[in-house]
Amino acid sequence: MLGAAGALLCMALGTALGAGLKERRCARLRLLENEMELLARMRLLILEERLGLPALLRTCASDGGEGVFSRRLEKAAEILEKHPLLVLRDAYRQAASFLPLSAEKSEEKAVLDGLFAQLGTGTASMREQAASSAIRRLRPLAEKAREQAEKGGKLLMQLGLLFGLMLGIALW
Repeated sequence: MLGAAGALLCMALGTALGAGLKERRCARLRLLENEMELLARMRLLILEERLGLPALLRTCASDGGEGVFSRRLEKAAEILEKHPLLVLRDAYRQAASFLPLSAEKSEEKAVLDGLFAQLGTGTASMREQAASSAIRRLRPLAEKAREQAEKGGKLLMQLGLLFGLMLGIALW
């Protein structure tokens, strides 16, 4: 018998639970948008600047803000500089294991793994095409994540509120 204060507390906790679940869905969308933005920047840098791989990764990371993916690119550049004989794909894999992204799913991992395998070899034109291809493959994933965040996020908030309301009534 918690009374009105307990019922309100239960409603608030249920709403907070729903908001937390909604945030997890939105985190994936933000990650995908950040990855596509950085890959678009990388594509332009490949075409215009003709930078080496560590410099390319560092430039993209510095322009990409404070996202975890930016830090992952920075870490991959650091690994490449420490171990110059290491191929880019392996450096990226090491950076990914050092900085895991909780919102990243296997589809994004496969796209980025393929991209960094192709970026480590070939001409600037081939590298640019690899970046363009990765962006095209990430775009539908971002659209799907956007739909899930919009539809499912609202539903999760409402379910959390309902759960809290039911719990509050039961404990009143």
